[in-house]
Amino acid sequence: MPTYNASRFISESIESVKAQTYQNWELIICDDGSTDDSIKIAQDYSARDPRILVINNKYTKGAPGARNSCLDVSEGRYIAFLDADDLWLPSKLELQINFMISNMYSFVYSYHEIMDEGGGFVSECRAPGAVDAKLMKVSNFIPCLTALYDSYTVGKVYQPDIIKRNDFALWLKILNGEKVERAYCLPLSTARYRVNSYGLSSNKRDALKYFNRCLIEYGNCNSFEAYIYSAIYLVVVAIKKKFNFIYNFLVVKL
Repeated sequence: MPTYNASRFISESIESVKAQTYQNWELIICDDGSTDDSIKIAQDYSARDPRILVINNKYTKGAPGARNSCLDVSEGRYIAFLDADDLWLPSKLELQINFMISNMYSFVYSYHEIMDEGGGFVSECRAPGAVDAKLMKVSNFIPCLTALYDSYTVGKVYQPDIIKRNDFALWLKILNGEKVERAYCLPLSTARYRVNSYGLSSNKRDALKYFNRCLIEYGNCNSFEAYIYSAIYLVVVAIKKKFNFIYNFLVVKL
């Protein structure tokens, strides 16, 4: 869990981990130079629960550096991600780990719910039943807060240090590697993503630039291929934003 000035929401995010039906977890919270009470809140939780560890980012400032700092000290087999303003639903870990074990998968994800800044339900966002490196060139179908991978099989895979679309770059890096070819979707919502007006993801102006960059640097695309896939991506995003019910209907057919 990377955190930067998330004092409004971090308690709720931590509580969503503590409420998991699967209790054999460790939560590593990495502060990225907060100037509010985020780190104090996290440290208070850590003092009461030995499964919670609070560290500082030792890499380049930003979510990738914070997540990679967490990976350095993580001891668990299964690696999952949760930003300090998002939530996991109570059975998230139990459902996904059982899904992985019963099917012998190494990399999974799921549907998720979208909530507004105040926590109110907005919609559900679905995903394809499985994705490989080729399908991921069309769009980022793996929400970071639902991703889970087996580090015994995949290894600890560090997140590329780019400002935006760093989770997309990570999935491309994993799927273009030699250890796993596909990620598989548990067709249930396991987490809640908070739409906000304060984070990097709220600024869409240069999103396309970073999507294109990820395709070239981590998706094995040349400039022309990246241009074509980026154009398709724009269409996918437009449908997702304007016609969510159509997006959900189509995406599960992929």
